[in-house]
Amino acid sequence: MTNVRQELVDATAAAPAQLPSENAPVKPRIDSAATRFHLEARPSPIHRFGVFAGQVIPANARVIEYTGERIGYREAERRRERPFLYLFWVAPGRLVDGAIGGSGAEFINHSCAANVVVDIAEGRVFFVSLREIAIGEELLLDYRVRADDIDAPLMPCRCGAASCRGFLNAP
Repeated sequence: MTNVRQELVDATAAAPAQLPSENAPVKPRIDSAATRFHLEARPSPIHRFGVFAGQVIPANARVIEYTGERIGYREAERRRERPFLYLFWVAPGRLVDGAIGGSGAEFINHSCAANVVVDIAEGRVFFVSLREIAIGEELLLDYRVRADDIDAPLMPCRCGAASCRGFLNAP
């Protein structure tokens, strides 16, 4: 995920966590303790799995908290070898890995026409609705991937929005 600033505890000194097996089938789930809305994780037309509203969500509501293991850059670099990453950059040297202890928010896909944004409050990461979200609508966040490395290959965007930039890391 992207540039959101908030100081978090660096968990790199903790004992290494058991990472999910890359061959194990993924069973996406939503942790009901992380949201006050009925949400469903299921296959998405954008990418793999997505999070969908099981009820109408009003505008400007905290929808779900992004949870996971808090790690530093060194551990994040080691984990980049996995085929699917759920790393959320929170502050310099601080990331949250939703693959370990995630709430289900890690399955929220990117769209250039987002309906949720990130809000950091009291050391916690929340996704907040930008507008009313209808039942069955997929929750979508603009990842705002930075194009820091001009030689990095472009990452195609599959959101299908009329306002699509074409790439997640478009300059």
